[in-house]
Amino acid sequence: MKDVVKVYGFEMSRISEVYLSTLSSMMSPQGLERYFFALLYLCEHSGELTQKDLADAIRRDKVQTMRIVDYLCDKDLLVRKQDCTDRRCQLLEVTDKAKALVPKIKDGIAKTDDLLFHNFTSEEKAVFKAGMNKLFATINTLPDPEFIVQAYKRKNK
Repeated sequence: MKDVVKVYGFEMSRISEVYLSTLSSMMSPQGLERYFFALLYLCEHSGELTQKDLADAIRRDKVQTMRIVDYLCDKDLLVRKQDCTDRRCQLLEVTDKAKALVPKIKDGIAKTDDLLFHNFTSEEKAVFKAGMNKLFATINTLPDPEFIVQAYKRKNK
């Protein structure tokens, strides 16, 4: 069998898929199947962030952030509240239901880490973490992607 060229981006994507599907499986009995990091971040900054602030913090475009916020609102984990200083803005505030999920999400993350890293020595985990931190430091220096999501209205024929 021929050796297949490994593409790091593809491999990282696969790792991400397995990690998130494992965590999602653990969290689905709690009624939450995605957007764990966004919810944790919102819980730490409840009532302080607008949707734009959240998009900047988690480095997602406006459309993806709107989907995240809509999903969390539909799950009764988040509410949009009018900003009393700027009527054009809405602040994102987590509910008590969301706050109650924080320890469960953190526990799910710890269990997922334990499951996926069980073959790693402590030293290998430290090297992996250092490599990830270095990669994130590099990513944070890159400019935001220059793409625009455009929707086109279909012409009826």
